[in-house]
Amino acid sequence: MADFYYLNGKLTLADSCLISVTDRSYLLGDGLFETMLVQNSKLLLLDEHLSRLQQSSAFFAYNLPSKEELAEAMRSVIEANAFENGSMRLTVSPRESKGLLAKTKSTLNILITIRHGRPYSEELYKQGLTAIIAQTVRRNEYSPLSRHKTTNFAESILAKKEALLNGSDEAILLNTAGSLTEATVANLFLVINGAVLTPPIADGVLPGVVRQKVLQLCRELNIEAREQTLIPKDLEGAAEVFLTNSLMGIMPIRQIQSFNFSDRVTQRLAAALGVERK
Repeated sequence: MADFYYLNGKLTLADSCLISVTDRSYLLGDGLFETMLVQNSKLLLLDEHLSRLQQSSAFFAYNLPSKEELAEAMRSVIEANAFENGSMRLTVSPRESKGLLAKTKSTLNILITIRHGRPYSEELYKQGLTAIIAQTVRRNEYSPLSRHKTTNFAESILAKKEALLNGSDEAILLNTAGSLTEATVANLFLVINGAVLTPPIADGVLPGVVRQKVLQLCRELNIEAREQTLIPKDLEGAAEVFLTNSLMGIMPIRQIQSFNFSDRVTQRLAAALGVERK
């Protein structure tokens, strides 16, 4: 059975859901998105995702609908598709341009799409990912774009290609100062001397929804955790490394180049997060 997507107030069959060629996300990467896990027909961490989208929309001066309107639209997609488990993406982008900039108070395209099933296999969680330190691109910690989930993913695409060409699953990006930032689509954590450490937002890191949830879980579980600038040499002293995003939850990394890691604390946090993997 064909899926229904949501576009600008209407539920439309996926095959006939079309965005105009004037859309600025298509033309210029001028758009924002949030991707959420759907578990038992419920959107996980919905309020946190919509709050981040609101903050980014204010920064880019997008005329975003209310959180209530967006939440209702997403629930209508779940209902129309009898959607139980998978992921949902909400993308917003200005419809029209005036030269390089969007037209003043440009109406937004509001698109909601779905994917069935889990994007990561149970085997990956058991084995853990392999990763490299990307050499092709770096995060610019001075750019505000590093702190917003825009539709421009060119840097991540290049880093992911580099990882695959080198026989690895993922790439960890450095910033212009040579500090660790994040993976292509996920936040980065190191466990050093029992403490859970993650690079600060100021180092060029997206303020991930699950990243914040993990820091909160650490406090609840009495695990030392903090934001800290990290460099590649810190991998030598790391017992564990893991990634987080809204679709994978918590994913262990077993190897970064020549460094190998375990997953004891990682698995404890994953169990506390409570995201189903099947």
